[in-house]
Amino acid sequence: MARLTKKQARAEISRLREEITRHDHLYYAESNPEIPDADYDKLMRELVELERTYNLAAADSPSQRVAGEISEQFSPFTHRIPMMSIDNAVDEHETREFDRRIKRFLKTEEEIEYVLQPKFDGVSASLTYVDGELLHGATRGDGKTGEEITANVKTIRSVPLVLSGKNRKPRLVEIRGEVVFPQSLFSKLNEELRKLNEKLEKENETLLKEDKKPKPLKMLFKNPRNAASGSLRQLDSSVTARRPLHFYAWGVGGSEGMDFGDELVIYESLHKWGFSVEEPRNCRGIDEAIEYGKELEKKRKSLDYEIDGAVVKVRNRELQQMLGTTAKYPRWSVAIKFPPKQITTKVRDITVQVGRTGHLTPVAELEPVRISGIEIKRASLHTEDTVREKDVRVGDTVVVQRAGDVIPEVVEVVPSKGKREKPFSMQKTCPICKTPIEREGSFHLCPNTSCPAQIKGRISLFASRNAFDIEGLGAKKVSQLVNEGILRNIADIFTLRREQLLGLEGFAEKSTENLLEEIEKSRDISFERFINSLSIKHVGTRTAQALAQEFKTPESLIKATSEDLLCVDGVGEELVQSILKFFENPERKSVVEELLRHVRIEEEPEPPGENKEIAAKTFVLTGTLSLPREQVKREIERLGGRVLNSVSGKTDFLVSGTDPGAAKLKKARKLETDIITEEQLKKLMGL
Repeated sequence: MARLTKKQARAEISRLREEITRHDHLYYAESNPEIPDADYDKLMRELVELERTYNLAAADSPSQRVAGEISEQFSPFTHRIPMMSIDNAVDEHETREFDRRIKRFLKTEEEIEYVLQPKFDGVSASLTYVDGELLHGATRGDGKTGEEITANVKTIRSVPLVLSGKNRKPRLVEIRGEVVFPQSLFSKLNEELRKLNEKLEKENETLLKEDKKPKPLKMLFKNPRNAASGSLRQLDSSVTARRPLHFYAWGVGGSEGMDFGDELVIYESLHKWGFSVEEPRNCRGIDEAIEYGKELEKKRKSLDYEIDGAVVKVRNRELQQMLGTTAKYPRWSVAIKFPPKQITTKVRDITVQVGRTGHLTPVAELEPVRISGIEIKRASLHTEDTVREKDVRVGDTVVVQRAGDVIPEVVEVVPSKGKREKPFSMQKTCPICKTPIEREGSFHLCPNTSCPAQIKGRISLFASRNAFDIEGLGAKKVSQLVNEGILRNIADIFTLRREQLLGLEGFAEKSTENLLEEIEKSRDISFERFINSLSIKHVGTRTAQALAQEFKTPESLIKATSEDLLCVDGVGEELVQSILKFFENPERKSVVEELLRHVRIEEEPEPPGENKEIAAKTFVLTGTLSLPREQVKREIERLGGRVLNSVSGKTDFLVSGTDPGAAKLKKARKLETDIITEEQLKKLMGL
């Protein structure tokens, strides 16, 4: 990587944080990933490297937290022990480096004993049992706080409602595992949903003729993991009960009243308590772990559930505690990632797609093939340079994989002795509006902001959940209204009239009224969501929030100078130029000004004053508190303090609840850190 100036590094770090945060939301909250795992891992590696090289790490960076989001549809549930992500090893070299790190940390040359288990590609969940009875079921969420899904979890037949067996049971235990959707039943589910949609479409034809609201169609699932996530997070648990979900237990979180000496003891206990488990392989040293990982990869095709790797854990729990964790990963575990599944097919055509920011993306149109039950018809080729580097041409036979077992991608061209079509070249004009295209680095760009494809993309983002959240104005409706010439920009949404919509396909009396009511409801909006709705290049939810806190009003943001913008946390030179360019464009500025005549920006609340007893102090929490940990953490941070996971020389206070962690107490005493009770913390807070 070329050496950057501090300013350039800040800009690149800001861009990467925005991009990773957006992909986290798509993957965990929407169950709709946009890029393969391999590409996500690459973004994260770039971010970690830049933050380390330029000493620009921040507590709110995606590199410092477990990925994931909590749906607002469910009640929050705080895990006693965080459900952390596992670091990835993409090859044998990285797996051996994991082993070397552990030996360096423990200052030993002896072989470490590991256990190895399949890495399930499902939905992680935590089940809390008290006195042997299931009381709570929760998703992983952000690792610390998940979604309460107890009613849904109880419908899964492989989840014991009461721990079975006569062996000893802990007073409280968090069982960690994965909810999966069997591959053998996945295609059957989508076929049932297709048939149901055909029936609904016929019913809707009748409803529309009678001027009644049509019934929504059912979404098909992309893959078994997506099906497991969608089934598990149903608001109606009877829907979950009809889905053939299966729970595999793979570990334990918090516990009281029982000591688990090592990972094999955990496995034996889980098995005796009635859980489905995949027996872990005991490995004496990293060589055995690597060999068994290769065996597991060969068995992958014969399994009825998806796995995308093998998890290696230090067997001894005392060693695990000594090794501890980073802000994001346990140091005692790593996931050996398997290469994605591949299949060959033919390239029928290479088309060009235009995005909302004007970027042109070549797309391979493929002869349909199925990988893991999913029909693959298209695969992004990213840029003209990528197409030429891989030398993909129309008519070629290519190797296709679902990268990260999710996103289709062309891996390589299968060599052929036959005559081939001419190499792909990006066209000179936009395929939609015929405007001459421009080059921007490795990307091609349509500079015409009035291009119908860009307008459709911007309006779709504007109406989406993180912006104005206009229900009923999805991509299909947006495309229809732009094609009809009714919508020309985002501000036109607020001047829509009944007579413009009535008579159009899909717009009967009731559906028209519903849409107009939704638009009316959306007029009140927070400033940060307003900023996020504008499709400013490189500005996502986190940057929108920072800009809203700094400038307070649209007028202040529009008038902001380069110097003003650089003062905003996380905003670098590239982002500054993007924002300035946006508001310097007369057409875009005019649309924003028109928009402001139709909406009401809610005032941002003033941040609370700092508490001098709390401000700039560092806290660590241990044991059970009377309030949820996340609530305590938010209150400390609201008053200007910081909450970290582990005790160090920089810790000011260890807040000790009931059943505190012995390791944290021991370290705090050794470092002479102040140990206080929850009641003492409340007094410091002034409560």
